[in-house]
Amino acid sequence: MKRAVVVAAGLAVLLSVLLAGPARAADTPPPTSCVGRQCNFWLYTHIQYGGSGYSPGADNPIPVQPPPCQWDPEGTVQPGSRALIASYSTPPAHNAPNDQYATYTQAQAMIATHSTEQGEWYFRPNQPGQSAALQAECAGYPRWFFAVPGEPLPGGTLAPVSLAELATGTLRIPSAGTMILSPKNGPTYANLPTFVRVTFNRAYQIGPDGAPYVTDNAAVQGEAATVWVIAEPLQLSTDDTSAQKFLTCGYLGSLEMELHPAQVASTGANGTADCGVTFDQPGTWRVTATLNWRTCWVPEVVYGPPPANCQPVPGADLDPVVWNRNVPVHEIQAANGD
Repeated sequence: MKRAVVVAAGLAVLLSVLLAGPARAADTPPPTSCVGRQCNFWLYTHIQYGGSGYSPGADNPIPVQPPPCQWDPEGTVQPGSRALIASYSTPPAHNAPNDQYATYTQAQAMIATHSTEQGEWYFRPNQPGQSAALQAECAGYPRWFFAVPGEPLPGGTLAPVSLAELATGTLRIPSAGTMILSPKNGPTYANLPTFVRVTFNRAYQIGPDGAPYVTDNAAVQGEAATVWVIAEPLQLSTDDTSAQKFLTCGYLGSLEMELHPAQVASTGANGTADCGVTFDQPGTWRVTATLNWRTCWVPEVVYGPPPANCQPVPGADLDPVVWNRNVPVHEIQAANGD
């Protein structure tokens, strides 16, 4: 009987969901943009973001859990009431399910009294692509609903986990900056430890345990969520299969380079590193540093590092940050000492 809202995915893309927000008459800008019989809902225009890592240009791929029920706007009090009446060839019976008789008579009364009440009529269409659980949840809600400004739509609210997913999608996640080596920038020598440390290309925050992180929060209509994207310790690899790897790496590689640079600089052949590589043979070898991310969220607005009750964000599979560097390795000579 009614059309379905166009389905699309992504944050800066039209989503086929309506959250429990104010009716159109009370919004600036309006929450809907309609072309003919199709109305698209821009979720991000409703949501307030507040984290230091928020970036409207970010687009981290992550599935977003929609509200249980989809609602289509049918117009303010008079045009919406006429649309409701016109959708029936005969008036609904008194015992028709989903409050059909009550909403039909409500629309009749609004037309008869020339009501100018602020608000919007919404229609709940069938959603054949829904899971059985969501269909069952929506089945008990009215088919039509008149929402006054600020009134939630039944089954139309975004869950906090959805806000966490949206916040993750809009986080500006640091990417690779520079790989720093000791001996400084190479070349290095066979049997001489090469320490490795990396930098990011943009700002980040540091947690109590030293973990770099970025954070974002999202809130709408009384629901909120804060999400953190947190670095895991750096991992090293090299294409020299005979090389000895030292893998006690911090989040950004060698802590010794940061804390004891003079000691690192004086490390001789056959010494050890906390995070680095000792090449056994001359050549030009590639060193790869990889940093993976983990996510967590809580259903409230929090400023600062992640709390203990933080849970992983469902479906967040973020790309790692990868640094690559070709390192020239010379053969050690007797004149170089031990």
